[in-house]
Amino acid sequence: MEQTTAIIPAHTAITTFRDAGYRNTAAAISELIDNSIEAEASDIEILVFQELVAHSQRTMPTVTKIGVYDNGCGMPPEVLAICLQFGNGTRLTSRKGIGRFGIGLPQASVSQCKRVEVFSWQNDICYKTYLDIDEIVNEKRQNVSPIEECAMPEHILRESVSSRKASGTLIVWSQCDRLDFARAKTLYNRMSNQLCRTYRHHLDSDNQYGRQCKISMVVAGPDRDIFPLSANDPLYLLTPNNLPGHSNEATNEQYGEVTEIPIEYEKDDQTLVSIVEMRFSIAKPATQELGGGSELGAHYRDNTGISFMRAGREIDFGTFGYFNPREERQRWWGCEIRFSPDLDELFGVTNNKQAVREVDYLDLEKFKEDHPEDWDEELEASNKLKLRVELSRNFTRFHKRAMNTIRSRMKGSRGGDASDKAKPDRSTNIANEILQGSDTPTGSLIEGQEKPQTQREQEWITRLLASESNLTLEQATDIAPLKTPLKIEKDFKGWPGAQFFTVEVTGSTAVLVINQHHPFYSEVYERLLESEDPNAVDALDLLLYGYARMQDERYSQAELLDGMNEDWGRHVKSFLVELRNRD
Repeated sequence: MEQTTAIIPAHTAITTFRDAGYRNTAAAISELIDNSIEAEASDIEILVFQELVAHSQRTMPTVTKIGVYDNGCGMPPEVLAICLQFGNGTRLTSRKGIGRFGIGLPQASVSQCKRVEVFSWQNDICYKTYLDIDEIVNEKRQNVSPIEECAMPEHILRESVSSRKASGTLIVWSQCDRLDFARAKTLYNRMSNQLCRTYRHHLDSDNQYGRQCKISMVVAGPDRDIFPLSANDPLYLLTPNNLPGHSNEATNEQYGEVTEIPIEYEKDDQTLVSIVEMRFSIAKPATQELGGGSELGAHYRDNTGISFMRAGREIDFGTFGYFNPREERQRWWGCEIRFSPDLDELFGVTNNKQAVREVDYLDLEKFKEDHPEDWDEELEASNKLKLRVELSRNFTRFHKRAMNTIRSRMKGSRGGDASDKAKPDRSTNIANEILQGSDTPTGSLIEGQEKPQTQREQEWITRLLASESNLTLEQATDIAPLKTPLKIEKDFKGWPGAQFFTVEVTGSTAVLVINQHHPFYSEVYERLLESEDPNAVDALDLLLYGYARMQDERYSQAELLDGMNEDWGRHVKSFLVELRNRD
């Protein structure tokens, strides 16, 4: 007896699709904006509806519905019929635009809400389809709802502020149970910078890379608020932009020529070539002179990184192992890497267009050491490996020159060169002066007594080189003997987890290591570092040094203290996140 069984039962799979891994609400909404841009919309609006909702013991404004409206070309019924199918679409084989993967609209929607409706019209004739998670689960539905002609959704569109055309699309999320934040204003504050950077080449006035359009967020209601988005450009070349006080000027200048990197890829048993473009910019001298403690400097700090651009839209942003973000002067340059969708596989573009993978920095010399016999064959056989080598080589060349220029100005930093920054600062000197005469046994002292001086120095050389990317081996070797007598010192690293600091032993020194990935660093430490009061961060350092010394003295209770630090960091993280959300 023949039995028909669904490959993917919708009523069970839909809950899995909800956990598809979108970083946040902004990333999910980006999928809808992508579709609007592909539809050649000139106006895109994010319409946010909030109501007073009871939460525990209080009532507060809560986002209950979000609409994304565009005045693009709209969808005919046959396209609308498949737009909510997972893994289907009209651009699955296209490599010419933003879209391609066929999962963006349905997957992004269910990651944030339990019901999504799609209205689309051409020549003022409107059709509708929808997907409802509760219906799918409870009724074990396997099919998308049938397409039906309907009236224009005026109850939503009346909140729009842009001109209505005879064609367009409106996507409505309701039963929003997975948004990042409940309040509309908070949601906008958290989304805006990301969206402004993702679509910066569509929001600027250049119109050469990314077709120009307007994107706005509208908070619906009697006191309607309108928030037009402006370009957030990490290269600081585009205008208009969202840099406070400089919205109509480029505060950076292009650094060198655009580097064109030919990259081979395979398609249909053919070897083809696509061009990857790498662009660098550097802050103008007058910009850098304003310093990291300025409002401009804080904006630059948040845009420190490399931007990977695909078809006019940012896919990913970060360090990717190419440089050390700890050095404050790294903020004064920008780098943008543009590539075509033809290279999606080589760049490891995820199907939700949130990340590139396997393009992190590759040290060719180290690769040769690790593969002494066949490195050249490995390189020749892998286009992905060639891409990493070329990106790393060209970035290093430009970055080294840019940083030399930035350092030569001696602006925008609290310290001198890397060697100076590696020496003990004031708070460290104070702590060590006080501890110098102490004979209290500590874990670091006991561990250090078992090591010869050469080993203690080597451990410091290793730490210095890892912490300060600008130090040479010779410089680190000269500094290490100055570090070994210290009883306490500090360092910075980034790691996942709840602890905002830990204590490590290097040589015979207890090293306080502050976690740069914990909100304590961005919300407390870095703000004090950028403040006008030089005593502020020193006082915090000494507070933390006091705890680190206590932990070092109670080395027999290390496991207990580690657990306490974990709990402490977890509570601090939740408190600081809530504080940030209320800004």
